[in-house]
Amino acid sequence: MFSFFRKKDPDGNDPQTQSGPATVAARDQGVATQSKPFGPETVMPLANDAASSAIESHNDTQQYDLSTLTIEVESSSDVLSPAEEQAAMLHANNQLLAAIGILEAEKPEFIGKRKLEPWLMLFELYQQQQNRQAYDALGLDFVVAFEKTPPVWRQQTNKPQVATSASAYHAFPAELTIGNIEKEAQKFLAIRQKTPDIRVDFSKLKKIDAMGAAELVAVLPRRHKQQGQLQILGSQSLIDVIKPKIEVGRRIPAEAPFWLLLIEIHQILGLQEEFENLAVDYAITFEVSPPSWDPLQAPKTGAQIAKDEASARAEVEQAADQQNQLIGIITADQPQLLEKINDLISNNTNVTLDFARVDRIDFESAGQLLNRAMGWLQQGKQIQIVNVNELVLGLLRVMGITEMLQVERRK
Repeated sequence: MFSFFRKKDPDGNDPQTQSGPATVAARDQGVATQSKPFGPETVMPLANDAASSAIESHNDTQQYDLSTLTIEVESSSDVLSPAEEQAAMLHANNQLLAAIGILEAEKPEFIGKRKLEPWLMLFELYQQQQNRQAYDALGLDFVVAFEKTPPVWRQQTNKPQVATSASAYHAFPAELTIGNIEKEAQKFLAIRQKTPDIRVDFSKLKKIDAMGAAELVAVLPRRHKQQGQLQILGSQSLIDVIKPKIEVGRRIPAEAPFWLLLIEIHQILGLQEEFENLAVDYAITFEVSPPSWDPLQAPKTGAQIAKDEASARAEVEQAADQQNQLIGIITADQPQLLEKINDLISNNTNVTLDFARVDRIDFESAGQLLNRAMGWLQQGKQIQIVNVNELVLGLLRVMGITEMLQVERRK
């Protein structure tokens, strides 16, 4: 953003009105200074006659200020002011009133400058303090200074939402074979023990061997020994993988687990007619008594099953979205969001983290984030953090995290 006010050096002095050693030396050697509208002061050599004229002119007009002939541009600095840094650190320490006091004291210095950072910091502090009156008053000053609308007051509170579904969820991988089936079965049983109602997803399944089928036959029917319901998602994927592995009349003992798993899946789904036909084929093939239908299982049609799966899938996706949201604060006492960030990044190469509802990060957690960012860069991760409020952004700038990760302030 541009301003027609003169930019001063960090000490508050106008560089063009100072007579330091370099300026005196240049004058004594017969050179003149020329100010450029959009750049730093430059030194240009003059011919001897011109040098003499310049010196005489200087002697006659010692009070003449060349700075009146320049137009200076001021933009948001890449470096925070001491007050802005202090406000960011106080906010990280949850000292909102102290941070407000620092910026309010600095207000006479920045109110005439078109520099966004201190304004946005004050807006965020008033927002988190729920001080609507001070927020609106600052908004009026902002309109005068920038001739545009101020940031909009946010109505939402940054508190984690409760998932709409009470059912647990477990997705099996693309392969269930002797190499991984025991581990996957234990994961499933551990979840089932904590939450009797569970949805198990076979949508990714592409391959299953006899050992994988046998283990599923052993763990899935345990629903009869517990209260709660088991719902299968991606049932057609599972059926399509198993069906080619069996054939009526082909009595191969290694194929029995596939038969039994397919029969059990039809029972869980509620496809009674398909279950009974398959049970008879199994009995004929292996010359054994067929499995019996569970009278507690209500029969369903294919259309009902498809509708139930679609509804369950929507709930699972909604719950996943809520679980991946970053809401609240990241502190040493509440490291859950930092761990969630680490989990999201560990499973992906390109990650965009939305900080729209992250209110605060304390200094210790920012240090941990810095250390992890170094590791992510070494692993070739592409990390972007978006919608960061100005106070958190200030802390990330102070810590140097913005030099390693792509960080965008809240729009």
